[in-house]
Amino acid sequence: MKKNTITNKIQFDVWSIFLLLSLFVLQLFFLNGFYLFVGLSLLVLVVYHLQIPYKPTIFSLLFIYHLFQIMSGVWLSNFLNKDINYRSEFLGDATLYSYLGLLMMMLPVLYFQKRIPSFDFKKIKNYSEKISIQRTFELYVVMFFIVNLLDVLAFRFSGLTQIIVSIKNFKWFFFTLFGLQVILKRKMIEHFVIVFFLEFALGFFSYFSDFKIVFFYSILIALFFLVRINIKQIIFCVILGIGLFYLGVKWTAVKGEYRSFLNQGSKSQEIVVDKNAAFNKLLELSDNQSDFNVSAAQFFDRVQYTYHLAKTMERVPSVIPYQQGSNWATIIGYVLTPRFINPDKEVNQPSAKATKYTGIAYLGIQSGVSFSLGYFADCYIDFGYWGMLLPLLILGLIYGKSYHYFATQSTPNYLINFAFVTSLFMELIPFESDGTYLAGRLLSNLLTFYLFKVFLFPSVYNYLVKKN
Repeated sequence: MKKNTITNKIQFDVWSIFLLLSLFVLQLFFLNGFYLFVGLSLLVLVVYHLQIPYKPTIFSLLFIYHLFQIMSGVWLSNFLNKDINYRSEFLGDATLYSYLGLLMMMLPVLYFQKRIPSFDFKKIKNYSEKISIQRTFELYVVMFFIVNLLDVLAFRFSGLTQIIVSIKNFKWFFFTLFGLQVILKRKMIEHFVIVFFLEFALGFFSYFSDFKIVFFYSILIALFFLVRINIKQIIFCVILGIGLFYLGVKWTAVKGEYRSFLNQGSKSQEIVVDKNAAFNKLLELSDNQSDFNVSAAQFFDRVQYTYHLAKTMERVPSVIPYQQGSNWATIIGYVLTPRFINPDKEVNQPSAKATKYTGIAYLGIQSGVSFSLGYFADCYIDFGYWGMLLPLLILGLIYGKSYHYFATQSTPNYLINFAFVTSLFMELIPFESDGTYLAGRLLSNLLTFYLFKVFLFPSVYNYLVKKN
């Protein structure tokens, strides 16, 4: 296909189609094959319509990451050679309703994705030529240092924490815009490589595994230019996937001890050692030999998040009645009440809710940990099996409408807009997000990004479009 041909679909070559069809058939012969088959079918159905060349890819990642966490429960069962319901008789139901809920949530996004104008390579490159890549890089560097400062301030001013965290996302906006220009202009490639490895390395000096964030943004940049899939790309992705899986397993094996070192046993989610000590400890732990199979099972168990939904289905409504909307009413009331209006506002404690509805006694923030029930389960405890689909559809409408607005109205330059929406929605990609966290981060990001668009974007845009 020519680069200057507008296409609304990714093209597959014959061998890639053959390989995918073979996977479809082979899955049915695996243990728990039906659940694998439904998952892959959903993947092909949604991504084929959602992933459009030269359009934002953030919701492709959100969908794939959600699906990955749902299917990880099936992979864990297969890895242990057990039936999917080996831990709960509701795990199969939780998996299927998670698939269905994810589909309902993505339907509005698919609709609004179609409404965003389509472009070919030439038009996107023309938008890129109107922006200074040097000035984009300069703004990224400025935000890099601002974010380091905000990391210190974010939790010292509790009333402003949500806004400060949202402002930190603007660094990734400039990172994404810079990466898109690097590919389009074939310039400053070495700068991008250095930045990538710097962000990756510094991400380990974090309590929350931030090293993976730069991977997510880089993948989104690459997906933006995906027009055709061939067998070589599939082989490359398989190799990359194996590498990331190995990294994930190794991190799972060491992160507990590493986090204890970072907070020096204080049972808090803060870092009290310097970077050199942290990196030396990480290198020391990475040399330790551990049982790979045990760590792999722990990795799948950590990533999957259907177990909490299944345990919730065990207790609701047989032990705890459906909440008939009061759970989400409490969440929305909590999110809409700023702390400066109510200084006595309680700290959100996801572990307490997870313990209540799953029956599993989890430690909380007092012990430096937090366990989320997951926002799909939040929908279930209010409205049951089929009723949970409605709030997920409403959430999808909010996603789709706001996504379309920022992707088309932020500036006259679509390339800038596409980078903007990427950083806006990135925080929302985890399937395990607690309903309060999800609603809070969504509201805070929409508000912060809207204010940025209205008051600061005109100046930023004028600075970026001026040629060096």
